[in-house]
Order: sequence, then structure tokens, then C-alpha cells
Amino acid sequence: MNPGPQHPDPSDSQPRLGIWRLSLPAAPRPLLLRRDRPFDAEAPVVDVPDVMRYVASARTSLHGPLVLEIEGPGDPLASPESVLRILALIREHHPDVLTGLVIDGPLLGEYTDELEQFGLGYLVLRLDAATPRAAERLVAAADFRADTLDRAEAAQLMLDETTRAMAIAQREGIALAARTTLIPTVNGYEIEALANLALKGGAERLDVVPHVVVPGAPLSRGVSPTALELEDARAIVDRVFPGRSYGSDRRVTDWIHPQRSQLVDLDRLDAVDVLRTLPDPEEGREPAQLLPRREPQLIALASRDGTLVDTPLAAARQLRIYAVTNNQIRLLGTRSLEENPRRRYDGIGDARSFLRAVVGCRAVVTTAFSARAVTLMRAVGIRPVAVGGPTEAVLDRVARGTLRQVT
Repeated sequence: MNPGPQHPDPSDSQPRLGIWRLSLPAAPRPLLLRRDRPFDAEAPVVDVPDVMRYVASARTSLHGPLVLEIEGPGDPLASPESVLRILALIREHHPDVLTGLVIDGPLLGEYTDELEQFGLGYLVLRLDAATPRAAERLVAAADFRADTLDRAEAAQLMLDETTRAMAIAQREGIALAARTTLIPTVNGYEIEALANLALKGGAERLDVVPHVVVPGAPLSRGVSPTALELEDARAIVDRVFPGRSYGSDRRVTDWIHPQRSQLVDLDRLDAVDVLRTLPDPEEGREPAQLLPRREPQLIALASRDGTLVDTPLAAARQLRIYAVTNNQIRLLGTRSLEENPRRRYDGIGDARSFLRAVVGCRAVVTTAFSARAVTLMRAVGIRPVAVGGPTEAVLDRVARGTLRQVT
């Protein structure tokens, strides 16, 4: 992936020499619900206008390269409508700002096209468990697509999706750093395994940071590492990543290394006169298109109540038919699917009956398809799209072509 415009090489400067890192909590929804730092629904979240104000204030008042990093209180990929808009606006108005996301891993594969289009510079992947035992101690549940996963399912999701996210980042050419929060009683014995996992997955480096106790959290007693434990863990990582000190090979993630970047004080930006950040009104220019236009089309969708895409094709008794245009999404009605025992296995049953139900549709959207269903629909030019989530948001992305076909 091309991270956008060429930035000055961070290895050409000395530590703390004016590389500013602006870290903003602009992700209001969680993915993994963790026991070490429970999600706080009341935690302050910076909205899109405030992110743009902070970035503009930083460009006006600070000298040197700027990095914008979106982290917390939830996961950026669980809040795509706001996070993708932030990336698009930064790309348009501040193309010299390097952008990054701190993620848990799930959903990365669904948004790689948009992240590439909007010039994401790097990812920081939370890599805190290498075994089911540690993962189950770290997570309590997960909100994944339209489902709530229990503790065991969430732990398995955590393990599977961190590995998958590294593979996606490596395949797409996204600069990747990994971050492990050291909790000695939970993952202290896994540091070497985590370092090897990060190295194998293509991470440019693995940072080990100490766990900060959250009062009242399930993992809040006796879990902060001592200075010696933290030093030992970092020494293990250094042995696995030989000769990879920051600035050694001019990597993108050198920009966010603690010895290279300086965290921006938001109070300092709040004191900046906002009027100074506004563009010259005489400087007119055509605004860039942030997203592809919708292609008018009919889309069939499986949903129990119409608010969420939450049903696999094999379990759907009917499909809702929507007309999507440039400025409107309208429900036309429903089409019943054949009551055929075979449909419980492949979602199709009698092929002719199924095709009559989806005639005129350009796409069919459900949470899962069988191999037979995918083959049949592609043969007649219908896109099978497997995804879960809010109906209107899913229909919008399908019509814009930013959701990939099911594989």
C-alpha cells in the first residue's frame, strides 16, 4: 500500500527532534471487551469536526512532521463511518500528515480498500495473547458484526484475527507495528512467543508497554509489571528482533517510536485561535470526492427485522428488496424463498425458484453463503456479499462498491 505523499525520513533527525504524534480517542464503539481495561461507554470521544480542528491547530502551532493516531476508547474499525471520514478529510486537507490506527485485528479485511484509498500510513496491532489460556483471561466478550460472542468465542476471535490481520497488512503492504501490554500474571510467560509471532507476521517491531491498572477492572490487582519485569520482557523482544533499533532501516513506524516522536498536549491545541486554522476564502478549489458514487441498483438482503443484516441465506425465509439510488434507499417489499428441505443446507434448494426470487437484483447480502449459492449467483451476474451490520450502512457500501464479494 502506498501511504500517500513522501514524508521526511525520520532517521535523518535526532530523537525528540520535532516529530509530533497526535493521539486522539475517536473510536466510540468496541470490538473486544477486555477484562484489563473494560470499555467505558461514558469515556470522552473526539468527533470528526474536533479531529479536524486539532489537526489544523497542530499544523498551525507546531513545527515539524505530524502523525495522527486514532486509538480508543473502542476499536477504529468498529466505527468505520467516522474513522474513514476522518482519514478521507485528512487525505484531502492535510496530505502531509501521516495517519495510523491502533486496532485489535477483527474487521481489517473488510476495510483494506478504503484504508488504501484514504492513504493510511500504518497500523499498530494489539498483540497480547499467544494461547487460548491467556486470551480467555484478557477478554470477557466481543461485539463482532451483528453478534455478541461469549468469553471463549471472543478469545478464539482474538487469536485468529490478530494473526489474520498481520497477514492482511503484509499482503497489502501496510506498515505494521505490534504492541504488547505486559501483564506478568497473564502473558508474562508468552513474551518470546508473541515476539516470534510478530516477527513471522511481518511487524516492523514489537513494543512492550506496562499494564496500567484500571480501578474496579477484573484484572486490577497485582498485575502491574515491575521495572525489572518490563526490562526483561523488552530484552527478550530485542533478541527476537536482532539489530532492529529505531531508525536502522528507515521504516514508516519509526515515526511513532517513543524515542523518535513527542506526544502532543491537547490542552496546548485547545488554546490555539481556531480562526487561524481556516483556509483563505479567496483560495477556491474543487473539493475532492471522498467516496465513490452509489450505482443505482436493486439489492436483496436477509434480515429478521430490517435494521440489521443478521441472517445467513440458508436460514432466511424471505429477502427484503431495496432500491438504492444516489440519494435514497427505499424498501420495495419482500420476496419469499421456497420452503424446500435442501435450502436448510445450501440456501438455494431449487435453483430456478431461487433465481425467480432475486431476479433483477444486482447483489444479494446475507451473513453467510454456501459454495453452491456463490457459484450459482456469480454464474448469473449477481454479487454475493457476506457481511453483517446496520442495514443502511451495508446497502450504502454495496452500492458504492466498497464491499468485496464473498470468497
